[in-house]
This record gives sequence, C-alpha cells and structure tokens, in this order.
Amino acid sequence: MINWKAVGMTVLPVIGGMTNGFLFGPKRENKEDWYNKLVKPPCNPPGWVFGPVWTTLYGMMGYASYRILSLRETSDVSMALTAYGVQLALNMSWTPVFFGMHRIKAAGVIVIGLCGSIIWTIKEFQPLDLTASRLLYPYLAWCTFATFLNWSIAYLNSDNKALKND
Repeated sequence: MINWKAVGMTVLPVIGGMTNGFLFGPKRENKEDWYNKLVKPPCNPPGWVFGPVWTTLYGMMGYASYRILSLRETSDVSMALTAYGVQLALNMSWTPVFFGMHRIKAAGVIVIGLCGSIIWTIKEFQPLDLTASRLLYPYLAWCTFATFLNWSIAYLNSDNKALKND
C-alpha cells in the first residue's frame, strides 16, 4: 500500500524548489544572463549538477519532515517543525535574492542563516527520530559548500565590470 502522506511530504519540497528555480534561477543557455557573467571559483560545479543534487536534497528533507510529523500523536514536534519551517523559508528565499535581485552578499547572509537553521533542525529532529536528523546531513554539507561558493563569488566579482549594468 502506498503511503500518500509520505509521498506528498517528500515531493512537496521538490516541487517548491523546482518552481523557485524555474522562476528565479539562472538562464544558463543565455550567454547574456547575469549568472553567466559572474567570475566563479574553480571548484564551482557545472550547471547540470545543481538540479539532481537539489532534487535529492529536497526529497530527503521532505521525507525527514514526514517522519517527524508522523510522531505528532506521541511526541511534541512543534519546535522541530518550527526549525524545519525556518530553514525551508531561508532556503526558498536564497534563490530570488541571489539570482533574481543579484544581491550576492545578501544571499550570503541568508545562506549562513540557512546553515545555522539546518543545524537547529538536526538538533530538534535527533531526539525524535535519528534517521530523520541524519537525512539532513548531506543538506548541511551541500549548504556549507554553497556558503563557500556564495562568498567566493562575492569576492571574485567585487570589481567585475561586466556586472555594473545589472
């Protein structure tokens, strides 16, 4: 029997992330797109990596939240779900700030807050469901790397003349 609640809560963040990326993400095929003008660090992954990575991470986040929500009859999950909501809101705000508004440093502040809120979420999930907390470890690792990329791009583009018209 298919657990439709689990499927729904797993897929919902994936759909949210895809929609956010579609609306605000880079237009890599357009050479004149702002993102394509940025100087990026040598360790910046190729564009095709981001879709599969984020799809996987959003699915893991969603399933972790389902596992926690499933405990609401026997445990107080309110703080855990609050932490989850905060990190999800920060996550969804990064893309429009970085790609939509071209505010690299503001996005850098958001991603630092995101890493902190992921740690908070892991801390709140752990006593309730160890598996749910561990499902967020790759997400924290990726966002830590994203923080490095974000601030590297800010530094490398502080005097990028190609961005002055944006």
